[in-house]
Amino acid sequence: MKTPAKMSSLSGLLPLYFPRALAGLDDRLRAHWLVRGAGPRDITVVRRPSLPKAGLLVFELRHGAESLVIKHPRDAAAAAVTAREREILRELAADGRLAPWRALLPRVVGSPGPEGTFAQTALPGVPAERLILDTSGDPYAAMAPAMRLLADIRSATGRPRKAADRASAWCASQLTALSAGMPRYRSGRRAAEFEALRHRLDAALTGAVLTEGWTHGDYHPGNVLLGRVPLRVTGVFDWSSGRADGPCEIDAYSFVLALRSTLTGRPLGGLVAETLRAGRIPDADRALLALAGLDPDDGVADPVAIPLLSWLWHVVNNVCKSPRFGHSYGWLTHTVAPVLDECARWAGARP
Repeated sequence: MKTPAKMSSLSGLLPLYFPRALAGLDDRLRAHWLVRGAGPRDITVVRRPSLPKAGLLVFELRHGAESLVIKHPRDAAAAAVTAREREILRELAADGRLAPWRALLPRVVGSPGPEGTFAQTALPGVPAERLILDTSGDPYAAMAPAMRLLADIRSATGRPRKAADRASAWCASQLTALSAGMPRYRSGRRAAEFEALRHRLDAALTGAVLTEGWTHGDYHPGNVLLGRVPLRVTGVFDWSSGRADGPCEIDAYSFVLALRSTLTGRPLGGLVAETLRAGRIPDADRALLALAGLDPDDGVADPVAIPLLSWLWHVVNNVCKSPRFGHSYGWLTHTVAPVLDECARWAGARP
């Protein structure tokens, strides 16, 4: 695979090697070990945030004006994630419909190293979640460019599809992965709650018409980069959950949900359960969804269809990225249990 000349000096460091014996060392030491031989005076390693339970080390490698993001998997689950992301980035690069936004997407650089380590181009800007906390004005208004981008991509790549026709890919496979990743929900009362989730999804998506097209799958303020002046999207990264035939609407709602969680300090699971209980999306969320060109009631008979589907993809992304999520009491309590409890309550209340 040819490497852009601009990145030739950095890509020469790949393939990278990481001995398992050093797995317990600090991330910064690990990152320096990965790029050993380049010389400490030539390389600046900048730690990038990643999921605390994910077996993935992410850091930025700088050499003069050049910059790469390195992703190094620590375990088999993370290696599957990096392999998936490499494939998705290549699909994005090959899709001519995305040409107007090519500069916003990372590109794979060089060939993967041992154990799935790979490099991609670094993108400019600051994470949108940082602007949420820094802004002195309306944080919802500050996020408008990220929502408008979704409207543009959905318009360029999407087409209406009956949710029932895509149920296997959008729901059934997700539920199978979720069940496999959460052992405590395979028997007893918890298994009944999980079955109630299946029925609630079926009911919510019955008759629904959603948009099939390029879906990021984990679109939240931490994965979107913004430029301040003028305020604009400068990059979207972490495409490991992306797919060209996903339900586009979940990206907009996932972003809104993560934004509300950040602003209120409330766990995501409780917010979704509250929406299920109320039977409608809060007005403040609707205003932001409108910037993405979405009316959450359009094309669905049940207003909770998009929130529930968005939550499903979110939790499945986590358990697929790291088995530790499915065994974490705190994560299950705050992110999973409230939604399953509400689905069980709904099932019990039906005639």
